[in-house]
Amino acid sequence: MTDRRRQLRLMLVTAVAAAVSVAAACTAAPTPAPTPIPTPAATTTIEVRPPSGVDYRALETELKRRLAADPETVKELRSILISVDGTTELAFYQGSKATDHQHVWSVTKSVLSILVGIAVDEGKLRLDQPLAELLPEHASVMTDDQKATTLRQLLTMTGGMAGDGGGLNPEAEDPIGLLLTYSSTGPRDVFAYSDSGAHLVAAVLHVAVDRSLLDYAREKLFDPLGIDSQPAWEGRNLKDGFDDAGFAWQTDSRGTHIGAYGLKLTPPDLVKLGELYLDEGVWHGRRIVSAEWVRASTAPQLTEEQAASDGQYGYLWRVEVDPEMPTYTAVGGWCQLVLVIPSRRVVLVRTVDDSAGYDSDRVCDDLAPIVEEVVFGPLIV
Repeated sequence: MTDRRRQLRLMLVTAVAAAVSVAAACTAAPTPAPTPIPTPAATTTIEVRPPSGVDYRALETELKRRLAADPETVKELRSILISVDGTTELAFYQGSKATDHQHVWSVTKSVLSILVGIAVDEGKLRLDQPLAELLPEHASVMTDDQKATTLRQLLTMTGGMAGDGGGLNPEAEDPIGLLLTYSSTGPRDVFAYSDSGAHLVAAVLHVAVDRSLLDYAREKLFDPLGIDSQPAWEGRNLKDGFDDAGFAWQTDSRGTHIGAYGLKLTPPDLVKLGELYLDEGVWHGRRIVSAEWVRASTAPQLTEEQAASDGQYGYLWRVEVDPEMPTYTAVGGWCQLVLVIPSRRVVLVRTVDDSAGYDSDRVCDDLAPIVEEVVFGPLIV
């Protein structure tokens, strides 16, 4: 295996979302005419070759052996699922079961991206719309730069919002006004991973669809995919019943569901989201989101300079550019992962318990060699 392929493999299995900062825990916009979604330039056709000859039972046996022998941190692994060409070949659970809901942290951002894509398909949003037009109620507190910031810049984390969770407080009286004020001096056109920016996207979508994001997600995404969101915990503070809930999606004080984190899903739910994108927006013959959006949102959207510090990024999806095996991932704190490998027709899901108090980086570092050697390696041979 080439050094490049080994580097790619290690990068994918150790991916960690930027640190999540959880604080103390509408009128519809005019509907614009639909506009084409910018798509990446055509690239060399990649050979599609699903993995063959993999003994998934032996893989699971070896996985159990390694988990038993390695550091205590790896005991926090809750699931690894492998789907190949729409069939789940491995569903491994440790201290959990398929129906258990897990806080997926920043994977929430990629779910939000899907919903934004649906709204763009419906003509409710355009990528070139400026923030002053998207959030008119808050235009008076925006700087001139913020007023001109586009939805595309927010989706690519180049909109000048405060890095990490700066300014995002779900329990603030005016959460959007607060994060805009906090980010008033942020640099434009520079990539800065931002929970505040993701929540600003959620607020934009809330206004555009003129209903709660959960209601919209149920109709357009969750129900069609068979993702059970009933009943739902929808509180503001994650310390108030969130851990004991099944499905959950945190909201802010204005009722906008948090765009950066706060969503709980099951591992099979995550597989479904990966499979939806693997099939370019089609679920069991039904079009959910356009192929154009899937391609654009998982294609590199940053300039070389913007990507220098943290790698390539799409529209709230992380992207790995490789001429032989391009991949994209939805990544959450404490090693939550949805990895899609189109050339192998593979979706890999990993969930990890975040309640034991271990440092997220430590857990990911300890899990990396196990996932790399036992799980990921056989899928790309």
